[in-house]
Amino acid sequence: MYTYLCMVCSGDTINFLKEPLDKGVLLSYNVRVQIQRMNKSENIMVRFQKFWKEVLKLPYKPNSQDNPLHELQVMALLQKYKFEFEYQPNGDQQSPDFRVTLDDGKKVDIECKSSKQPYPTYNGGLPKEGVVYIFSSKRYNETTVYFAEDIVTDKKREQFSNLIEELNVVLKKHQGNPDWEDPRGLDFYIRNMYVQNGAGKKDYFKHSDRQRCENNVLNYKW
Repeated sequence: MYTYLCMVCSGDTINFLKEPLDKGVLLSYNVRVQIQRMNKSENIMVRFQKFWKEVLKLPYKPNSQDNPLHELQVMALLQKYKFEFEYQPNGDQQSPDFRVTLDDGKKVDIECKSSKQPYPTYNGGLPKEGVVYIFSSKRYNETTVYFAEDIVTDKKREQFSNLIEELNVVLKKHQGNPDWEDPRGLDFYIRNMYVQNGAGKKDYFKHSDRQRCENNVLNYKW
């Protein structure tokens, strides 16, 4: 028999025991704690997998600012699976649409996109790293999901960054010319606009990578 000062977890309660315990009993405590943690992690995985599978069954809904039906149906599923989340944590003009807090405290950002076309419009905001996108298309009346990283590679991000930097250098060069001054105050600025072109490349539902992108979300170790 041995006397241990040990910490025993039961749910969210931590108890300190100082009593005679043999090694077998102490080992059983450790195993139980590990099993509880594994079950909690497994619970997150199961709930999120069920959530994403239902997301993939969602029909097309428009997503205008004054009537964001697509976001509302996603919100209903988050509530169904009892996820804690914040809606538009950075405001209605900034990503993400939802910031989900998992049981272990991890944050998952979700952005909703909807279009009549088989591809989303990103305008001046390139898909943000670490964000999961839920895209709904009227053409197919279907929904797909993907990580930003599966759409925009690191190489392409670097290319865009270099391009913007070079364009700004050219703009500043012209603005620095004394002749640039205008009696009406006319000026110029560069606005980023990200588009997708190419047959077979921009259709998110017919693209050869669709299944891989969806599986990356479904099977991610949350």
